[in-house]
Amino acid sequence: MDPRRSYPRLALVSLLGNLSLVASWAVLLTRPEGWKVVGPLLLVAFLVLRVGGAWFYATRGAGDPALMRRTAIFTSVLALLAVGLWVFTLLRGPTSL
Repeated sequence: MDPRRSYPRLALVSLLGNLSLVASWAVLLTRPEGWKVVGPLLLVAFLVLRVGGAWFYATRGAGDPALMRRTAIFTSVLALLAVGLWVFTLLRGPTSL
């Protein structure tokens, strides 16, 4: 059985985390008023929702604990890569569109 079916809220939290990452990139690329505050806040929301949700599920979910822990580690590494790419875009990205 797919674990997301037993915990549909986890799928919703993951989706909201992904949406906050996309929104932070949109804010970073368009640079509207207040982008220096909104962008990092959305990025932190991504980390809390995505990585926090993965580790919450790994500690509380039913199933193979080793597999769930590896999945949470993989999610954490991917999230750190996404944050690194966001920071790279911040430092080297376009200054205006």
